[in-house]
Amino acid sequence: MTMKKYFFTLILTAVLASCNLDLAPENVMVDQTVYSDPKTAQAALMGAYVRMNIFLAGAPEDQNNYAYSSYCWLAGDLGTENLKARDGGSSSVIALEEGQYDNSVRDGEILSSWLKGYNAIDYANNVIDGVSRYGDVQLADNKRIIAEGKFLRAFVYFNLLKMFGDGALTGNESGLGLIIRDKPYDGYNPDQIQARESVAKTWDFIINDLEEALPDLGATPSAAAGRFVATAPVAKALLSRIWLYRGSYTNDRECMDKVIEYAREVIECESYSFENLSTAHRSSIFPSNEYDDALASSYPDPVARSSEIIFYQPSRISTDLYPNGTSSPYFTKRTFFVEADFPSRTYAAGDLRGMVEGSSDCLIGNGSANYYPTDLSSLKYTNNAGYDDVIFIRLAEIKLNLAEALARRDGITEEALGHLNDVRRRPFPPSQRPSWLTAADFSGPEAFIAEILAERNRELAFESHRRWDLIRTAGALRNAALSDAQKILPIPDYEINISKGVIEQNTGFR
Repeated sequence: MTMKKYFFTLILTAVLASCNLDLAPENVMVDQTVYSDPKTAQAALMGAYVRMNIFLAGAPEDQNNYAYSSYCWLAGDLGTENLKARDGGSSSVIALEEGQYDNSVRDGEILSSWLKGYNAIDYANNVIDGVSRYGDVQLADNKRIIAEGKFLRAFVYFNLLKMFGDGALTGNESGLGLIIRDKPYDGYNPDQIQARESVAKTWDFIINDLEEALPDLGATPSAAAGRFVATAPVAKALLSRIWLYRGSYTNDRECMDKVIEYAREVIECESYSFENLSTAHRSSIFPSNEYDDALASSYPDPVARSSEIIFYQPSRISTDLYPNGTSSPYFTKRTFFVEADFPSRTYAAGDLRGMVEGSSDCLIGNGSANYYPTDLSSLKYTNNAGYDDVIFIRLAEIKLNLAEALARRDGITEEALGHLNDVRRRPFPPSQRPSWLTAADFSGPEAFIAEILAERNRELAFESHRRWDLIRTAGALRNAALSDAQKILPIPDYEINISKGVIEQNTGFR
């Protein structure tokens, strides 16, 4: 069996054999068999990656229903100036825009996202516990598998926290965070229902998982096409985001120190390189994800991927077994769209991240011609069938994380200006690039930070950042009347009811 076929077999084994990992264990012998051998433990780990992808950005189990497989991902842009819900469209999409969540939404898409998140955590817990219990924990492969399990658990908890944490992004460390589950699920027991831990304890748990994982994760990033697994630089990149999210609302200096430390280490990693071509976004960062049956045996899909990518979800890990991605709503525009004036009010003329007349290299266009052909969409997701790469972390974000943290800690520095200018000037043809910004262009650090935040949205729009950036910096969502409490999601009523009130609702919701 070739290595490629063996790897696909491991993935299929993970997907099929781990389908009941979130149920109470019934056969210890099965667990012992799976986790005592690093090869089968690796297969189970890949199953945990699958569940993380399903939670974060969609990997539809029902391939005939793509509509809302990526609610968690969409929450980062819906409800902001980036996307507009279509009148008369999905109630769950409109709810993200208006911040009004009726029972059908709370126990529909919100409950589904909550359950998918904890399902992914359960998978990671099974891997961590199984390898720790039945495997030789002195083996480097087993140490790495446990470390990747902790990374996955931390990544899912972080995304749940920014969605549901009461005050997590606004500096309220005593607010209610998440239910912390670090052991395999034993089945529902009404006498052992856990309450939500504080925001502070939730942040600490996430950070501790990542810091514990660092020594045993691979030190060198995978080749660009294989960066769908965690390595130490991936964990450091995530830590730079986590510390920024935790500390920006209160401008906490210790948090900014951590952002700077981790971001610098990632930027200095020789395996990553910042693209300088103005056409890089369409050619290699967000290349076409169209699937070609004639090339079905290729792995992964036959597209070039940028060395700027740090961590992503590929549109196809295995062509036949695991179609993946955000599904089709961006490209088809059936439930939301990009407003006609968004490019002109967000991007300067000639910026290829916006809409440039006659250019095939710009990132906003008409999308599918089959649905609302004159409306606009992001061309970061270009597959009508739903198999889209999803970039979770890339180098441009890390440069902007570093610029913002430096500005918050030290004011306007040359290092921060350099990173901002790199990102800001890239998407223009060389002859049209704007002048280099200097400290003299800003009235002070606050104006400089405001420009960094504006650049974050120009660069990272439609990548599930904007809502969280607005919340952590006291910005207004599309519905400007929403309080900070109403900008996050309510805890699903189902969870509150089944716990008989042990699990409490977020402030601002009843």
